[in-house]
Amino acid sequence: MSTVLLLARRIGIVLTLVVILVQPGFGTRAAPSQVADIEVLVVVDRTRSMAALDYEDGPRIYGVQQDLADLAEALPAARFAMLTFGADVELELPFTSDTTTFGTAVDTLRLEGPFDGTGSRADRPLEAMREVLERADEQHPDRRRMVVYVGDGENTAEGEQESFVELEDLVDGGIVLGYGTEEGAKMPEADNLSDEDGYVYDQDRGEDAISRLDEDNLQDIANQLGIDYAHRTEPGGMDAIAADFEASYAFDEGEGAPAEHDLTWVFGLLLLGLVLLELRSWWRALWTSHTALQPTRKEATS
Repeated sequence: MSTVLLLARRIGIVLTLVVILVQPGFGTRAAPSQVADIEVLVVVDRTRSMAALDYEDGPRIYGVQQDLADLAEALPAARFAMLTFGADVELELPFTSDTTTFGTAVDTLRLEGPFDGTGSRADRPLEAMREVLERADEQHPDRRRMVVYVGDGENTAEGEQESFVELEDLVDGGIVLGYGTEEGAKMPEADNLSDEDGYVYDQDRGEDAISRLDEDNLQDIANQLGIDYAHRTEPGGMDAIAADFEASYAFDEGEGAPAEHDLTWVFGLLLLGLVLLELRSWWRALWTSHTALQPTRKEATS
C-alpha cells in the first residue's frame, strides 16, 4: 500500500475521532420522557399575612416554599402550574413538566408589600382557577387535575366569600394547605422579611398588626372543592400527600426537552471501518516481515 493512502487513512481516523467527540447532530426532536397522568394547579396566597412569624418562628411563606419544593420532588413527572393572589391574581407559571422551572417560580415568590394590598380575600383566585382548569381540561381531557390551595384563609376585605363548589367538577383531587396559628403573629415590614424595619402597624388599633389563621374557612374551601385539608406547622410529610394523588406514569415521545438527531453512531461506524483497515494493514505488514525472515533463520541453522 502506498504511503499516501496509509497517511490519508490515519488522518481520517484522527478526524473521525474528533467529530465523534463533538457529538454531531441535526434538527431537533422531543426526547422521550416519563410523564404522569396528573396536572397540579398550585394556588398561593402572597398577601402580607403570609409573612407572619408563626411557622417555626419564621415567616409562613418559608414553610410554603419548602413544602412546594418537596411536593415537586415527590411528583417528578407531573405537570405543575402556579397562580398567586393578593390585590391581583397572576398566572406565574402555565402548566409545565419542567420541575426546575416550577422550583424557580417557587423560590422567587415575593409577597405584597405592607401597603400594596386592599385587604385579603381567600376567594380572589376563584375565577382564574376556573379558567386555568377549564383550559387544561380542553387541551388534555385524559389527564386528572389536582389543586393545591395554599394560604391562611384570612379575609380582611369586605364582602361575602364566594363558594368554590363551582370548581368541584373540574377537580379530581388535591389538598388545601393551611399556614399560621389561631393566636396569630406579627408581620415584618421589610421586603426581606427581617425585623430590621419593625412590623406592620395597625393604625386603627394603635399597635402592631396580627395575622391569624382561619382554619374553618380553609376547611370549608377544601370541602367545597372535594379535597382534603392539612394544617402545616413544620417541614416533612409531603411524600404522603403526593402519594394520595395516585399518579400513574408512562413514557411520552412528545413531552421531553428538545434534542438534536444524533449522528455520532454514523461516524462511529466509519471509525470502526478505518480502524479495521488499519489493523489489517498492520497484520499484513507483520506477516510479510515474518515470512521474509524465515529463509535467513534456516540458513543460520544450517
